[in-house]
Amino acid sequence: MPRTKNERKLSFRPKCTLFFPNENGTNETIKLISEEVEALYLMDLLELYQEDAAQKMEISRPTFARIIKSARKKVALGLLMGNKLSLEVLKKELVIAFCSDNKDFYENLNSKNRYICIFTFDANLELNNKLFLDNPIFNTDLKPTIELTKIFLKYNVNQYLVSQIGEGFKSTLASKGVDVRLQKQFVINNLI
Repeated sequence: MPRTKNERKLSFRPKCTLFFPNENGTNETIKLISEEVEALYLMDLLELYQEDAAQKMEISRPTFARIIKSARKKVALGLLMGNKLSLEVLKKELVIAFCSDNKDFYENLNSKNRYICIFTFDANLELNNKLFLDNPIFNTDLKPTIELTKIFLKYNVNQYLVSQIGEGFKSTLASKGVDVRLQKQFVINNLI
């Protein structure tokens, strides 16, 4: 009798879920399941070692190795053979971060504001948790690209709201799987 499959811990939500060649492609679509998408994110975007990536997904290293091998083969088929790639996205939690000077009203969102606000929402976009951290770059010369990125990765943030952002910081966050949305304020009722 086969073993039951353990629940994989998934944190990455891709922006795009369908890729296809512009020319000479096939009609066949290859589907990357959500755990393969997560494995690619952890190894190829975050550049974690297999052991560390397996721990993040709460699976064994040999299981992670099988998942990443399968994912990379599917991506290679898409790129080299012209197959369409479809990425499965399970509705998991949404973790939004923004910086604010107030814990009750969230306006004038700026990376150098007093607090880092991290809100966690479930798959139905119900608010599960609010976390307020002192912002280490508030009134300092520390760089948001370094300090905030570390914090966002620690708390599995997948969306950052800010009124303005430099291209370097935006690129760094994108490479780590954090979607950046430009907005001046945050209202819980106006999600996505």
